[in-house]
Amino acid sequence: MSGPRTSATRGIAGTSNRCRGPDMTHIFSFGARVATAALMSGLLALAMAISVPSAQGSVGSRGNQPSLAENIDWMNRTYGLTCDDAVDEPVPVTLREGTGTARDDAIGREGHWEVAIQRIVHGLLPRLGEVTAILFYCHPQPTNYFDQELRVYRSGDGTEIGRTPTFDVDDLSPEYRPDTVKIEDGRLSADLAFYGEQDPHGQPSILRHVTWAWDGREFVKRSETEASRVDLRRESVTVNGMGPVQIGMSAEQVEKAVGAPLTLVGDASHCTDGTLAGAPDGLSLMFMENSLVAVSVEQPATISTASGMRVGTTRNELFDTYGDEITTDAVGDDSERLVFAPTAPRFGGRVIVFDLRDGQVERFAAGTRDAATVGSCP
Repeated sequence: MSGPRTSATRGIAGTSNRCRGPDMTHIFSFGARVATAALMSGLLALAMAISVPSAQGSVGSRGNQPSLAENIDWMNRTYGLTCDDAVDEPVPVTLREGTGTARDDAIGREGHWEVAIQRIVHGLLPRLGEVTAILFYCHPQPTNYFDQELRVYRSGDGTEIGRTPTFDVDDLSPEYRPDTVKIEDGRLSADLAFYGEQDPHGQPSILRHVTWAWDGREFVKRSETEASRVDLRRESVTVNGMGPVQIGMSAEQVEKAVGAPLTLVGDASHCTDGTLAGAPDGLSLMFMENSLVAVSVEQPATISTASGMRVGTTRNELFDTYGDEITTDAVGDDSERLVFAPTAPRFGGRVIVFDLRDGQVERFAAGTRDAATVGSCP
């Protein structure tokens, strides 16, 4: 999945020049904004976001009473969707285990939508009582963009109440971070990645927290707050990660900790590489099953370890710094791999792997031993 479509270009699938990347089927290009990079980066964001969602969320003061929403099988029912206003009237789509295909004349004679549920949450909203919010992913076929829409239903009988409004933006629509959708403090909220003026397709750089409330007739936006961003150029690498970015975090937790969107490439169910918006070039993150397993640094990044080791550090400097806690793991004709493995139990077997060429560090990675050794996904 990748960048969203523009707000000004809505039409039937196959004729729109909206720009969003889909799940694992990026095979078509429409419009000047469809960049090759989106093919890879967005793919991952969807793979990361679309897992079988659990029905979760607070139900306010109901205590231990069972939720009304438990009486409805939200993953297996028929919904009416517009693919974020791609059509004027909702198109019915029947989902089985959270996925389905929508076909309707309004979509286009040869087109259809691949639909999936990305998030289900339950909670209490003023004047509405117990509600269920569902984030839908919609991929018009055959295109290389996707859409998302957040709709709210009565938990008691499943009738629809309304949906959050489409964002009024000049260019690419923002992307929901599915795991951040919540109902709390009387409002519906989510984190979204917005596009800056110079952002390429599939690489939004602005993370914002948005809330909505029910005004008696419809859901309206109440706040839109940009996240406070951590300057990773000032952080150093340890076996546990880098500053607020800690080994074991999910992609969503990393975004929240840094205050910047991740662009991801690969299959999140297996292995995913990611880069953070605004981070130094040469810094990358490696995820396995949506858990951070390694932080990797190479040129042109000038980031150092907590002990001052960086790209360009010599072999002798490594041994002088780490002593008997660094060992040789592999040797080639002009290359060598050294592993710093602190012995204290609190480090949990995590390491920093240094790859050297001609006696100088050209790359290093911190995290679990297996992940730090390879540094990135194959």
